Amino acid sequence: MLGLANNVAAKVASVVTTTHQHITGDHELSLFTMSDQKILEQIYGTHVHADESFDDDSLFGITENILKRATQIVDKIVQGTQVHVENIEENTPKAGFSAPLCTLKSIASEMQCKPPSEEVAHNTTLAILNKLSSYSWEAKAVLTLAAFAMEYGEFWLLAQLQESNRLAKSIAILKRVPVLLKPSDLHKKRQAVLELNNLIKATLQVIECIDQFDKLSSYDPKDVPALAIAMDHIPVDVYWAVATVVACATKITILTSNEDKEHDLAPFAQKIHYVLNKLKIQLIVCRKQIEEAETYRRLRKIFQTPTEIMEVFKALIFTKENVQPLVDGSTKQMVKIDILRKKNVLLFISSLDISDDDISILKPIYDLIKKDNQHKIVWIPIVEHWTDDRRKKLESLRNKMPWVKV
Repeated sequence: MLGLANNVAAKVASVVTTTHQHITGDHELSLFTMSDQKILEQIYGTHVHADESFDDDSLFGITENILKRATQIVDKIVQGTQVHVENIEENTPKAGFSAPLCTLKSIASEMQCKPPSEEVAHNTTLAILNKLSSYSWEAKAVLTLAAFAMEYGEFWLLAQLQESNRLAKSIAILKRVPVLLKPSDLHKKRQAVLELNNLIKATLQVIECIDQFDKLSSYDPKDVPALAIAMDHIPVDVYWAVATVVACATKITILTSNEDKEHDLAPFAQKIHYVLNKLKIQLIVCRKQIEEAETYRRLRKIFQTPTEIMEVFKALIFTKENVQPLVDGSTKQMVKIDILRKKNVLLFISSLDISDDDISILKPIYDLIKKDNQHKIVWIPIVEHWTDDRRKKLESLRNKMPWVKV
C-alpha cells in the first residue's frame, strides 16, 4: 500500500514538474533548434558599442600558430606515421604587441570544468559574450579562441616535453596529461580525440573567415551588396564559434578525467561546418563583387581621362595581371598588345555566331586601312561557356580573318 502511495505521489510530482516547466519555460534548452532570430535576441543584449581596441590581428596570428601546431601534434601522437606533416607558416605579431592576458584568463576560467550540456554551453557562451560586451564581434571570437588556445597549446606542449623535462612532467600531472596519453586510454579515446581536433581546426577556419569579413567591412555596401548580408549575420556566426569552443573545452575536461561522461560533439561539428561553408561561399561572392566594382571604377577613370588606346583596350579585355598576346591574322603570329599603341582601333565584338557575309563586310575596310598602318581592326569574341566545338569554331573563324584577334 505504501509502495502504491509512493508511486502515485511520484507521478503527481512528475506531472506538476512538467506543468511548471511548460508554464515557466524551465526546461532543458535545445541549442540546435534555436532560430537565428532567437539567438540574435539573446546575444544583442550582451553587446554594447565596440570601443575596446587592441591588436586583434596579432592575437589571431599567434592563436593560429598555437592551434595549427597543437593540432598537428595531436594528429601525430594519435595517428603516428599516418599523418601528413604540413609546413606551418609562422605568423609574426606586430612590434610591441602585448597580449590581453587578464582578459584571456578570465575567458578561460569561464570555460573550465563545465558539465556537458547544451544549456550549459549556451549559458557559458552568453557569459563570455557579456565579459566581452565592449569588443567588436570579430574580436569576441578571436579572444575566445585565443583563451582556448592557451590551454590546448599548453596541454600538448607538455605532452611533448614531459618525458624529457622534469618540470614539464610535474605540470603535466597537474594538467592530467598522463590520464589521456596512457596508451590504453588513448587507444580507447582515439576517435574522440581526432573528432575534437578536427572540430578545433574547423572553428579556427570559421574565425579566420570572420576576420576576413572584418577586413572587407571598409567597402561600400552599395558596391558589395553581399557584404552587408554577410555582416548582418556575423553576430550569429560568432555565437556558434564561441559555443563550439566552449564545447571543445568541455570535451577536453571529460577526456582528461576518469569519468565516462557522454559529450557528443557531432551536432557542433555539423553546425560549425555549415557556418564555415556558408562563410566561404559568401567570401567568394563578396570578392567577386569587389573585383567587379574595382574594375568598373578603373574603367570609368580610364574613359574619363584622355589616355592611350592600348591602355583602354587592356582595361576592357584583360585583368591587370593577365594581359595576353593577340593574334595577327595576316601573319598568323602571336603579337604583343603594343601593336595597338598610338593606333585608331575599330573593335569588332561578336559571339561565334557570325557568318562569312559578316566577315566579308569588314574585309574592304581592312584592305583600305592596312596600307597606312595607322588603323587596326580587332575582333573580340564573346563566349560565356567554352566547349571543344566552340574552340574549333573559334579557330575556324580566326583563320578567315586577316585582322587582329583576341
